[in-house]
Amino acid sequence: MQTTLPGVVRASGITIIRVSGEDAVKFLHGQMSQAIEGLGDRTVLAGYCSPKGRLLAVMRAWMDGADVMLALPRPIVEGFLKRIRMYVLRAKVVFTPLEPAPQAVLFLGAAGEAAAASLGLTLPAPGERKSENGWTLLGLPAAQAIEGFSAGGSRTLAIAPEGTALPFEPADDAWRAASSIAAGVPQVLPETREKFVPQHVNLELVGGVSFRKGCYPGQEVISRVEHIGETNRRAAVGRIAVAEAPLPGAPVYAKGEESGSVVLAAKIGDEALVLYSATLDAIEAGVSLTPDGAVLTREPLPYRYRNVLKEPE
Repeated sequence: MQTTLPGVVRASGITIIRVSGEDAVKFLHGQMSQAIEGLGDRTVLAGYCSPKGRLLAVMRAWMDGADVMLALPRPIVEGFLKRIRMYVLRAKVVFTPLEPAPQAVLFLGAAGEAAAASLGLTLPAPGERKSENGWTLLGLPAAQAIEGFSAGGSRTLAIAPEGTALPFEPADDAWRAASSIAAGVPQVLPETREKFVPQHVNLELVGGVSFRKGCYPGQEVISRVEHIGETNRRAAVGRIAVAEAPLPGAPVYAKGEESGSVVLAAKIGDEALVLYSATLDAIEAGVSLTPDGAVLTREPLPYRYRNVLKEPE
């Protein structure tokens, strides 16, 4: 297992979409689980859900002038665009994936902060968006330190000016997935589309759901889950030695019984770091990737399970 963790990793697994037009903000505000109106110099996670409250995509949003920018995993982009364009109707909204894709990296932990400083950049706080020296810098939720996978601490998504030549070689995109898992931040991929409500993957615990904004698809279901109390399913992190990383949507088991699904996994060296969604009882008992397989070693999340309406931080 690698002990020297990279401070800069490629974010080549994401696509950035520009949403323009005079109705762009209003339209997206009515579609997403998090508020898009009034973003200003902030950046947020947001879910896009079916009317049944199941996640179709999870993305990061921020403003660029009058346009809304969205960053989401490349494999889900086609399905997301096909679905959301069906609901544009007469709204003046245009979705334009940025091609060629701009160079994007993640700065991770103390090593990432040092690398950014060498470029003359001061990194933003979580949830803050800033522009500096032509770069767009987005403060992401902090990661938990996990040996061999994540140094812990600050995370920043940085979009470089066109033509930037970096003085160092960023690490492989697999470290980006490991960073997301260590931060307890879910992704939706084609295999898990419509599989989870936001609470089942902790989306509201990382700021991806607003319970004070107006209606959006699935809002009634998602609000009802929060108002009735703590959900009986959550996402947790575990690690295990494997030949190949489990696929998103693959089942996980507790005491031989299927109890949930893989959300995201990253294989580095001989081990995989896995974000999975399961019942609270299964998480407590320990889960495996096969009915009689070895139990994943549970790793801590950088936040605690709670009902955000009843226990605001």
